[in-house]
Amino acid sequence: MKWEKIGRLYCPSKEDKYTHAMFPVVDITDGNKGLVRIYYTHRDKTNYGFPTYMDASLLDGKFSIIYNHHEPIIEKASMGNFDDSGVNVTSIVKINGKRRFYYYGWNLGVTVPFRNSIGVAEEAEDGITMKRLYNGPIMDRSRKFPNLCSTPYVIRDDNQFKVWFASGEPWIWIDGKPAVACHVGYAESENGLDWRRQNDPAVGHRSDDHVVTTPCVLKEKGVYKMWYSYRGRKYRIGYAESSNGRTFTRMDEKVGIDVSEDDWDSDMVCYPCVFDLRGVRYMIYCGNEYGKTGFGLAVLVEE
Repeated sequence: MKWEKIGRLYCPSKEDKYTHAMFPVVDITDGNKGLVRIYYTHRDKTNYGFPTYMDASLLDGKFSIIYNHHEPIIEKASMGNFDDSGVNVTSIVKINGKRRFYYYGWNLGVTVPFRNSIGVAEEAEDGITMKRLYNGPIMDRSRKFPNLCSTPYVIRDDNQFKVWFASGEPWIWIDGKPAVACHVGYAESENGLDWRRQNDPAVGHRSDDHVVTTPCVLKEKGVYKMWYSYRGRKYRIGYAESSNGRTFTRMDEKVGIDVSEDDWDSDMVCYPCVFDLRGVRYMIYCGNEYGKTGFGLAVLVEE
């Protein structure tokens, strides 16, 4: 597998009132015309993250922004709710022609910096904003899984909804500070709301990393292909395959994309979203400082 970087697509400027462009997720609005809508996360001056979107054209590897909304598309949660400190959309599924958004919410902590849980929202009648289906999470910490769950990626497959997500492990200490540890978990559902979680990791971490997160899954010829972020000190993009979607084999050496020598993505690459458009496979991803330098695009040139 080999990806050729097309370049950075968008980065908030110093004149913008918001920072970061994180967790880009692509929804194809008109494949024949190469029109896409990219949902992503901005941060405000208080570090609150919220989803917004841009409409863009992607034809023959040439990208142009048609409209960038910038402003929040979901109301702030009530104080004390699981997502009162931020909302990150990481997956979109069409239900009867309407977008359903799977996201994870942020809730600030005391002994650890934060807690994450998974929520769901749907597209409002205006086709722009999103409304929570519930004020509470659809997947949260539990007796079996006492740590966080976040970054859901949902597909419909074999008459089921399937989700891969970051499943928390006990927090660890790095440089005298608490640091998150997680693997990719897996769950199934008939309605996409009530989930049955499997106990074992779908993708575990290796000795040199402690975080595996932001999965993106495509099923192709009976093989589940997953791209994800992993990190020890700095994020990189990894790759894994599975015949059943429940247990994956890591093949990070085959991913075919890495940091640049000296550019907006020279320190880290993370948060991949892989999609097919007009017979071409693309990857949209974030660069340095978790998306502070924006997101860019790569095209698959070699399987």
